[in-house]
Amino acid sequence: MWHQRRVSGRPRVRLVVVSVLFLSALIGPPAPAGAAAAAPGPVGHDGRWLTDGDGRVLLPHGVNLVAKEPGETPEEMGFGEDDAAWLADNGFEVVRLGTTAASIMPAPGVIDTEYVDSFVRTVDVLTDHGLWVLVDLHQDGWGPTLGSDGFPEWMTLTHGAENTGTPFPLYYVTNPAIQVAFDSFWANEAGPGGVPVQEQVASMFEALAQELDGNDGVLGYDLINEPWPGTVWDVCVNDPAGCPTQDRALDAYAARMTTAIRRHDPDRLIFGEPYVLFNFGQSATNVGLPGGDPKSGLSYHLYALDEAAERQVQRFALQWSERTGGALLNTEFGATNDPVAIDRQVRELDGTLMPWIWWAYNENVVRDLDEAPVEANLRGEVVDTLVRPHASAVAGTPVSSSYTLADRVLRFTYSTARTDGGAFAPGAETSFRTAPRTYPKGYRVKVTGGRVTSAADAAELTVVADAGAAQVTVKVWPADQAEPPDPTVPTTTTSTPAPARPAPAANPIKARASFTG
Repeated sequence: MWHQRRVSGRPRVRLVVVSVLFLSALIGPPAPAGAAAAAPGPVGHDGRWLTDGDGRVLLPHGVNLVAKEPGETPEEMGFGEDDAAWLADNGFEVVRLGTTAASIMPAPGVIDTEYVDSFVRTVDVLTDHGLWVLVDLHQDGWGPTLGSDGFPEWMTLTHGAENTGTPFPLYYVTNPAIQVAFDSFWANEAGPGGVPVQEQVASMFEALAQELDGNDGVLGYDLINEPWPGTVWDVCVNDPAGCPTQDRALDAYAARMTTAIRRHDPDRLIFGEPYVLFNFGQSATNVGLPGGDPKSGLSYHLYALDEAAERQVQRFALQWSERTGGALLNTEFGATNDPVAIDRQVRELDGTLMPWIWWAYNENVVRDLDEAPVEANLRGEVVDTLVRPHASAVAGTPVSSSYTLADRVLRFTYSTARTDGGAFAPGAETSFRTAPRTYPKGYRVKVTGGRVTSAADAAELTVVADAGAAQVTVKVWPADQAEPPDPTVPTTTTSTPAPARPAPAANPIKARASFTG
């Protein structure tokens, strides 16, 4: 167990109360009637699909927000009500909210409850605006003493290995101290006071779960960001099966964290991550469901070297879900301001009907988190590429999805059958996010096999299937344009056969300049 409150001496952010009129001037007019809130009840899953309390399939789009400096909170970064309102108004449904071990437990066994209280306040701000929150234990390059952010110095057990000080992104493969620190972590070695290091991390998750249990806007927990195998990383690259032996260490860690979370939170989803090499399309994973828990899934990232490798990452993820029955959620991609690259990656994810979370709100969406998210403070090309109409909650099983950025046309098809094989009651609604930013002059809709039930130009478009319809197709386009013709063949599909696994690069990290958040 952790010790009682640590009183922090660092200055806290003052919460400034502003009038409703002034806040409205900062963030613009309220969303049109029909803007959706998160469905009541914890998010569940049926196989790969995230589901709401009614069994509808959820396909959220979201953003990352991670305070990486030890002790820094999202509040201190400048994130607040206006940011949450902007995200909800522009059709985002989920935020992956990152924290670090160095922030939660700066000293051995001592939870900084002042920090945790601030973190929980930000969770509440987000969920009050109808956004789901995925709680992420973040690290990059182990921690600030060796790489970037993550674990505190007192958890850094390197046994005298050289710390080369190599900067991102090469530190994983060139810094022996980082590699040994991970070896020590996977071995669950004893740290200060003889307490195993993973037991300390379990205490961190237990503290968070205790505070967050009961908030149904919490989507779940991401157990560790982009874990590294340690000194045996090359095995994971060169073996076509990945690294089954090292994957067992990930499974053991996930089991300990799942046990800790479940002491206080029996319902929220728990997501494990594969080793970061998975995210390049170079290494499959053999991990199971975190702790064998049925309410769990795989959190993975998309940072591949080319389009073929991006598709391979998607196949790896789908294959994992087929093997385990676990949920799938892409929790990082992007880390770029190039709209062409962003559009390609989003089309890849939406084409495989994958819920996704962009990296990152504070780095690539707003220019200055201390300022309001008004137009002058936004990266316009990035925002216009990310903010797009999409199916949000599907009363059936998704079949295909496509969106063309140039003409702003969405095409979406779903089967009316439930993912579990049953049927929805008549009148079950499928919801789409149709933000006014994408359609400032309104939009038109054509539905085959169903009918529109929402008001004209609503920010949440809702559709109900016709009685007896086996499939529904929805097309949305700008109101000031003629109806676009339908393609003769489906634009996207999830039935792409998996080709032979490509030969791995000798060193995928050295081949890439930037790959992670």
